[in-house]
Amino acid sequence: MNRLHAIAVATAMALGVAAVPGAAGCAGLGEESWIIPEEDEVALGQRFNQELLAQMPEFKGDPAVIQYVAQMGAAIAAVSDRPPNGVLQYRFTVVDSDEINAFAIPGGYVYVTKGLLKTARSGAEVASIVAHEIGHIAARHGVKQLETMMLAQGLGSLIGDEQIAELVSGAIQVGTGLTFSKDQEREADRLGVAYANAAGWNPWGMVDFFSFLLTLEPKEKGNDPLTGLGELFATHPDTAERVGSVQAQLGAMGIAREAAGLRWEAGTTLDQVKAAL
Repeated sequence: MNRLHAIAVATAMALGVAAVPGAAGCAGLGEESWIIPEEDEVALGQRFNQELLAQMPEFKGDPAVIQYVAQMGAAIAAVSDRPPNGVLQYRFTVVDSDEINAFAIPGGYVYVTKGLLKTARSGAEVASIVAHEIGHIAARHGVKQLETMMLAQGLGSLIGDEQIAELVSGAIQVGTGLTFSKDQEREADRLGVAYANAAGWNPWGMVDFFSFLLTLEPKEKGNDPLTGLGELFATHPDTAERVGSVQAQLGAMGIAREAAGLRWEAGTTLDQVKAAL
């Protein structure tokens, strides 16, 4: 396990079960316990973000790269089930690593590696992965796991910065080896398709990205060249299954690969971004 993978997996203990309005088989957000209100979620996210940036390299190169991901993410977050408001704001960080990875933490923080930008073949592929991560935040996957930790510790609420710091520190320490469940990943895939489409991106980009990953996956167990794939794909459902599920969803939505009005690239193309990396 490489360093970024270890960091990402450790923080992935902020990954649990939640629900999103309109998601099949899930309760609405209003039916959740909300032990951690939105204000505390944001405070927890800020602390998590500080811990992460102290351990992993943030991309400090061409501002156009950072702006590309931030503008893309902001547009997708705006059409999600949890758009930004007076409390929750989304923040997008490019990580200076060639590992193919992306992950999200509570409070609206999304991270995309330089390696993922280099590997993707269209803006729509990047948008679909960013939308997937926003799906985790919209579904409060990370918050629900933290709520479970709090209940186990006998905490009914967070009452100050010291408690928040202790909870985040504990989450990172015990989180090694924990990732999103397969059902949560399937939900994030479904939400990602819907959000990318709503933002005007062609959600077939998710099919293309997963199909490309199939060409990289080891053919035999025990022969894994993908140590750099990181948290995003560590325990996700089988990639072939994900391709089939997304294709079925797109069929049900009536979205053809060449659907009019859905873009593969933005004003700044992914090739331009790659040239700046």
